[in-house]
Amino acid sequence: MNDEFKSSKLSRFLTLGSSLTKASAQLALDAAKNKAQTIIDKNPEIKDLSLKIKASKEIIQTMGELKGAMMKLGQMISISDDLLLPKEITELFRDLQKNSPPMPDSEVRRMIYSNFNKYPEDLFLEFNPTPIAAASIGQVHKAKLHTGETVAVKIQYPKIVNAIKYDFQNLHKIDRLIHLLYPNKPNIDNLIAELKTSLLEECDYLHEMAQLKFFKESYRDKFPMIKIPEVYPEYTCEQILTMEWIDGDTYEESLNYTQEEKNFLGTSLYECFLFSLWELGKLHTDPQNGNYLFKPNQIIMLDFGSTRSFSKDFRMDYCLLFFALENGDQALYEKISKKFNIFKQDEKEELITKHFEIFKNLYAPYAEPGIRPITPSNPLDMIRELFKDLELKGRKSPRQEFLLLDRSTFGLYTKLKGWQSQINWIQGRNKFRNSIENEVKLTHKL
Repeated sequence: MNDEFKSSKLSRFLTLGSSLTKASAQLALDAAKNKAQTIIDKNPEIKDLSLKIKASKEIIQTMGELKGAMMKLGQMISISDDLLLPKEITELFRDLQKNSPPMPDSEVRRMIYSNFNKYPEDLFLEFNPTPIAAASIGQVHKAKLHTGETVAVKIQYPKIVNAIKYDFQNLHKIDRLIHLLYPNKPNIDNLIAELKTSLLEECDYLHEMAQLKFFKESYRDKFPMIKIPEVYPEYTCEQILTMEWIDGDTYEESLNYTQEEKNFLGTSLYECFLFSLWELGKLHTDPQNGNYLFKPNQIIMLDFGSTRSFSKDFRMDYCLLFFALENGDQALYEKISKKFNIFKQDEKEELITKHFEIFKNLYAPYAEPGIRPITPSNPLDMIRELFKDLELKGRKSPRQEFLLLDRSTFGLYTKLKGWQSQINWIQGRNKFRNSIENEVKLTHKL
C-alpha cells in the first residue's frame, strides 16, 4: 500500500474507481463460478453472502486509505450492528475504527511544524509518533505537556478539506458504492448534502473545541457520570486539537460489565440524549463506538466534531409526531409527516395508514410504564417491509435534520440493545421532554 495520503481529485477518483471495478468484477466472477452450485444449493443466501464479503473487503480497504467522506460512510455503516447489513459484513466495516492505515511520521511532523512552528519533540515533553487511532479526518497521538499533563493530540490529515470536496464532486461514485451494498436505496441527495456540511464542519478543530466546552458545561450538573475531556487551547488550532487523556474500556469491553452496571450506563446515555435534544436543542451526532470509552460508573465522550443544532420549530413538530403516535392520532401524524417530507402531499391513504401503524407499534413498548429493555425485534425489518414495493423515483428524502438525528438515535439504540439495559423509558421522557411539551400543547391546543 502506498503510505502517501491521496488528497488530489484525480488520485481519489482513480483509487475509488479501481476499487469499485475490482469489487464488481469479483462479484461477477465468483457468481459465474458458483452459478451451477447455487442452483443446487438449498441455501443460496450463504453463497451470496460470501461473495458480498469478498467485495466488501476490497471496498473497506479503499475507504481506510482514502479517509474523508469514504471512511465516514463506512463508519456510519459500522454502527448498524446486524440491523442494516449482515453481521459478517458490518464487522468488517467496524474494523475501520481500528485498522485504518495512518499517515506517515513525516506528515505528522510537517503538520505540527506548519501550525506551531515547532516539531513534536519541541512542542511536547513526550510525543508518541505511533497513533493510537486513525479516523476519517485525523489521527490521535498520545503525548505529555511540559507541565506534566498527559494529552491526546488529534492531527488532521493534510488537505483533507479538499479531499472531502472532491469526494462530493464524485457523487455518482458514492452512489454506486452505496448501491453495491444496499441496492434498494431511496433518493438521498439532500442527505448527502447534509453529510457534506457536517463533514466540512468536522474539519475545523476550533469549532470542535467550542462544542467540547459547550457540552462539558451543559452536562456538568445533570450528568456527572459523563466525562468530557478538557481542551488545551494553547496547543489547539484549526487542524490540531489537544485534549486531556482519559483511560477507559471500549464499548465491546463494556459488554462484560454486570447487568446492573449496563442498566446504569444505558439509562444515563438515554436520558442524556433526551436532555440534549429537547432542552439543549443540540446533539452529539457521531455515535460510532470508537468515540466512547466506559467505566462501570462513567461514560467518556471523546469526539464532538459532529454536532447538530435543531431549531425550536423543528423540535416542536418532532414532539407533535410523538404525540400522534402516543395518542393514536393518524391525522396529526399525517400532517406533521408531510411537513417533514416523509409523505408526499398526494400520498395514498393506504400507505399513510400502514406507515402509521408500523411506527405506532415500533414506539409502543417505549410508551408503556415500567422498566424494560430494548425490544428484540429488528425495526428495520418492519421498515423494509413497508418500503419494498414503494415507488421511490421522484420522491423527496426527508428533511436534512433527520440524517444526523436518525444517526444519533440509531447509535443510541444499538448500544442499549447490546447492553440489554433495563430502562424506565417513560420516566426519562417525562423528565426532559416536558421542557417543550407544555408549550406544544398550548400552541396546538392539545
